Amino acid sequence: MSQVEKLFEKLSRKPTPTDVLFDDVDRLLRAYNFKTRHPSGGGSHYTYVHNDLQDIVTIAKHGNKVKAAYVRMAVRAVERVLDLYGG
Repeated sequence: MSQVEKLFEKLSRKPTPTDVLFDDVDRLLRAYNFKTRHPSGGGSHYTYVHNDLQDIVTIAKHGNKVKAAYVRMAVRAVERVLDLYGG
């Protein structure tokens, strides 16, 4: 099992972990071909898009941790990509 798959399993746990680092969420989304747009004007919300999804995933970075709600959004987005490609 790859490190990305292990990370996906960790973030998919119930209840959603509350000690997730922004870098982990970023690494997971990028591993599944999400492109990121950094916030302009010093904002804290990073936007992720995928060529095959219409959804936009927004992750707020406050310090180095990510709130559980944003972790769930990222996991659902990856699940949709896996559904598209039969993963």
